[in-house]
Amino acid sequence: MTDETGSSGQTTTTPTTSTSTSEDTETSEGEDPPPPKPDALTHWVTGDPADADVAPTGPGLILMGGSTDVDAAFTWQTQYLAGGDVVVLRASGADGYNDYLFTDIGGVDSVETLLVDTPALAQEPYVAWTLAHAEAVFIAGGDQAVDMTAWKDTPVEDALMHVYARGGVIGGTSAGLAVLGEFVYAAYNDSVIEDEALLDPYNMYMTMDRDFLALPPLAGVVTDSHFTARRRLCRLIGFVARIVEDGWAPQALGIGVDEETALVVGPDLVGEVLGAGDVHLLHSNGPPQLCNAGEPLAYAELEWYTLAPGATVTLPAGVPAGPPTLLSANDGALTPAYDCAE
Repeated sequence: MTDETGSSGQTTTTPTTSTSTSEDTETSEGEDPPPPKPDALTHWVTGDPADADVAPTGPGLILMGGSTDVDAAFTWQTQYLAGGDVVVLRASGADGYNDYLFTDIGGVDSVETLLVDTPALAQEPYVAWTLAHAEAVFIAGGDQAVDMTAWKDTPVEDALMHVYARGGVIGGTSAGLAVLGEFVYAAYNDSVIEDEALLDPYNMYMTMDRDFLALPPLAGVVTDSHFTARRRLCRLIGFVARIVEDGWAPQALGIGVDEETALVVGPDLVGEVLGAGDVHLLHSNGPPQLCNAGEPLAYAELEWYTLAPGATVTLPAGVPAGPPTLLSANDGALTPAYDCAE
């Protein structure tokens, strides 16, 4: 078990592990060989470096909330991978996921971590080829501003969508979760504090973005992590309000995932909560009553659901059984009362 950054302290020292070189990787008979590895790319491979060349049976999603990873979510994905290859995509950190996924979780042919922290690396043909040929891609934690700056409008986008389209699993934790939705809180100017989002939904820290990925279960969705531990309900309301007010969508769904928790979504689009915490769903209610720069947000009767471990929901509708809690924002506070301070 590792943490969201993959910094478990493990190093890859077995003979099946390699670091970036210019050597070609073996390929299956009849398959085009991968492009050469760029010298500037840092990567680690554990397991068989050749492409497994299998057909995944998903698609699936892993939405993980940060902190300690959820073993059950990674075990869940193996049912769709046909024993194939996993790629860990990250813009910081090292190879902490390699031994964890290959040995502790198992059921895969290889795990390769790619450290892609610049747009130039994201343009490298080897990166896109490796991602596209994976049966699962997991985006590690870090900084979603760096992720979006490095990967948006590059071949990484198409490669990730290709994995999902051919039945693979796409996942992410913490910052890696933040970039999965149709709409993204990009944090280009650092992280927004809870009450700032309600006091001024257009403050300098509320940097929203879109048009990175278009995963069908996350259409109209913005995601957030570390949800209860960092008291992020208030800012999720701000994200949802901005999406509707800016005309990006007539309605929006915010998904907040607690630490040590994952929402796994299978090919039937049904998501199940795994792990120690809850998953929170926040539905918009048409346009906000007041959403202007420099003024407190006014937004009435948003629907909030909390899903405990074992609960299920179909995405992207995101309406589980049972009545919601109705939330209203006004003058920088919520009704029912909720402390926005971390």
